[in-house]
Amino acid sequence: MSAADYGVESRRLGLARSTTSHGVIRLSVSGEVDISTVDQLRGAISEILDEQGVKQLMLDFESLRFLDSSGIAAIIGGLHAARDRGAGFGVQNCHGSVRNVLEVTGVYESLAAADGKAVGK
Repeated sequence: MSAADYGVESRRLGLARSTTSHGVIRLSVSGEVDISTVDQLRGAISEILDEQGVKQLMLDFESLRFLDSSGIAAIIGGLHAARDRGAGFGVQNCHGSVRNVLEVTGVYESLAAADGKAVGK
């Protein structure tokens, strides 16, 4: 199973895609994003943003337990790719160590979605 299937579930990373409204895609990310799993996340983000009609991509981190610097780089890359396509991009449901690492690195404010609305458009 590949990231293109939008239902990736490995022992360490889970990706599940859902459509919340017309053109708004939610990618639920669970488990751990690190150097060994980041390519799956990067691929899913890229494939979704390459689709016709995507207006906004929200990454839902409710079940994400770990995020390292490679994951942060993938997320920032997704933000730039979304901006290049005129789409919104954001993260939501960040808590615990995932939110802490995003805040400490100074990227949380740039990525946090307010009231379900993506940033970065």
